[in-house]
Amino acid sequence: MFDDKYAYLTLSLLYLLAWLVVFAKSPWKKGMIKVGVVGGIMGIIAEVWYFHDYWRPPMVWKTGWPGIEDFIIGFAMFGVGGYIHSAFTKREIDYEKQTGAKNRDFFFLWLIGCASLTIFSMVFKIHSGYVTFLTFMGLAIYIWIQRPDLIGLSLISGVSTLAIVIVIYYITFGILYPHFWDTYGMLNDEPILGYKIMEIPVSEMLWHFGWAVLCSMFRGYRNGVYYKNPLPSQA
Repeated sequence: MFDDKYAYLTLSLLYLLAWLVVFAKSPWKKGMIKVGVVGGIMGIIAEVWYFHDYWRPPMVWKTGWPGIEDFIIGFAMFGVGGYIHSAFTKREIDYEKQTGAKNRDFFFLWLIGCASLTIFSMVFKIHSGYVTFLTFMGLAIYIWIQRPDLIGLSLISGVSTLAIVIVIYYITFGILYPHFWDTYGMLNDEPILGYKIMEIPVSEMLWHFGWAVLCSMFRGYRNGVYYKNPLPSQA
């Protein structure tokens, strides 16, 4: 039996392995690294919302404080969710339809997301699992309304990332650490969130699906990037 303090690190490194596969196929490697660094920082910050009601995983260095595991998995999640579509669909940018950047709008969406997680989870005490998924999907729908061309791309990214997550989580929590969520999670008393499929909490599936749906649209929305429709042979 492996020491529990390596469970989160194992999960993070498996996610990083998935990132390496996407990175090898991605045509935008520099952007993927830059986005990953931002994701790593956000992975550390995000524990402010999750330590109080979602989980308290043991860490390699110190439990109860953000650790290197948070940076690694944040780095990997931003890259996988944000670039998996470009790595495997091979859709090219349509430069004739490119519009101006929406940096200010994108910043406001980030603020709204952070405010939603803080207010509803920490002030109104609604479980962060519900708040996170609904926030991700609410922001995604807002982008869909403005950019319906990104709907298909985002859903493909969400489903693809979910498939990867199921494999990673089953290895980590279904095989290596099957007791992990019962010991360190705070989900068992929550309807829907606490249900498990192959020892994987439904909350984690919803989290990663919602995140990939949302972050896969960041580049297109923020930079005003449009993608060419795939050729019949690529569809």
